Amino acid sequence: MRSDRLKVISEGAPIAGRDRVVPALVLVTLLGVIVFELHSRFGHGDIDLYHRYAQAFWLGSPPLRSLPLEYPPLSIVAFSLTLLPPLPDYITVFALWMLGLLAVSFFAFRRFESRRAAEVFIVYCVVGGLSTLLGRFDLVPAVLTVAAYWAARRSRFDLAYLLIAAGTLMKLYPLFLLPIIMIEQWRQIGSGKLWAVPPRPLLRSLAIFTLVTVAGFAVARLLNPDGWLSAFTYNTLRPIQVESVPATLLWVGSWIGLPAWPDHSFHSFNLVGPLESPLGVLSTLGLVGGCLWIYWRQLTGHMSLAKALLCCVLVIMCTSRVFSPQYLIWVVPLVALVEGEYNPLWLALCVLTTLIYPFAYRDFQLYGLTTPDSYPVVFLGLIGARNALLLAATVLALLPRHGTQRRFVEIDEAARQVA
Repeated sequence: MRSDRLKVISEGAPIAGRDRVVPALVLVTLLGVIVFELHSRFGHGDIDLYHRYAQAFWLGSPPLRSLPLEYPPLSIVAFSLTLLPPLPDYITVFALWMLGLLAVSFFAFRRFESRRAAEVFIVYCVVGGLSTLLGRFDLVPAVLTVAAYWAARRSRFDLAYLLIAAGTLMKLYPLFLLPIIMIEQWRQIGSGKLWAVPPRPLLRSLAIFTLVTVAGFAVARLLNPDGWLSAFTYNTLRPIQVESVPATLLWVGSWIGLPAWPDHSFHSFNLVGPLESPLGVLSTLGLVGGCLWIYWRQLTGHMSLAKALLCCVLVIMCTSRVFSPQYLIWVVPLVALVEGEYNPLWLALCVLTTLIYPFAYRDFQLYGLTTPDSYPVVFLGLIGARNALLLAATVLALLPRHGTQRRFVEIDEAARQVA
């Protein structure tokens, strides 16, 4: 018996040590990022913007009128963190808020998923978002999405819809995840016929989402009648951003003589050309078709709730005209949630994203307001390689795997029982 006890202790010791070492390394790395990256010359531009938006909203003349131009109205809550507490070093203040949110999310992963999934989550976040994790607010909607999943898994659908509504008012993209939550609720209720009248609990939860979302934009309209829909109009007018998948297709088209040239507008570096409009149409069709495919697969029991959320965010990222480096933060928590283990493909995606930003941007002096004459081939090549891996990851996630048909309903049920 004594030898068995020693064996258990010896097997558990490396795990316990790893549980301390990996979070400690992540913490030290992120503290270094705050000191050396976020306080560097080009490391805090977005935090500066958040701070200006918060000051204009709370301290403007008149106050409570100026809303963010390119973000939905609830984003002002995240931006206001730069003022809490009102210290001169608002860069560190905001970064520490995001670090605290990461820590809370890490322990939530340990509580609701597993130790390994929690470790994968924070490692992916740091490797893929070295400069953006604490310097952007994208971790907020990403965590809201994961929290909505946990709520739905525990059949707390009113809370799940509320969290998706908050995410929509924060960053817009969670709106595409709403049908996934609805399908999951419909499946759990077991309402029978596909085209039957929706059950009352589903209608109540949907009403919660609708009321919260409409109320959010209604308040924004009262505060700023001219700019309450600016998040939609701003993003509709944006050209193809250089890191997006459509931009990579533009670049590939230039190999056969189709012109493409750099552009700097809307606070981003872009790639434009004659193919821009056709690619925009194809991107929209890809977004709609991809999401409908995911909804149908989930509805027919061939895709789990977590997998559907992951696939939907991947489709959004692949078809978007804009792919800022911080967008990777939207998806890596869902990857950790679905896979629970390290995946070389996703590690490579994370590494390439950080090589692109901040390193390639800085090395090739792609900052400021100047439009370059051309983008370096190495820069576009790194983006192309990352986007190729992203497309591969999306296809692998979307395609059905042999032997997994109809098993996802049972998997979700088992997860709910454990939770």
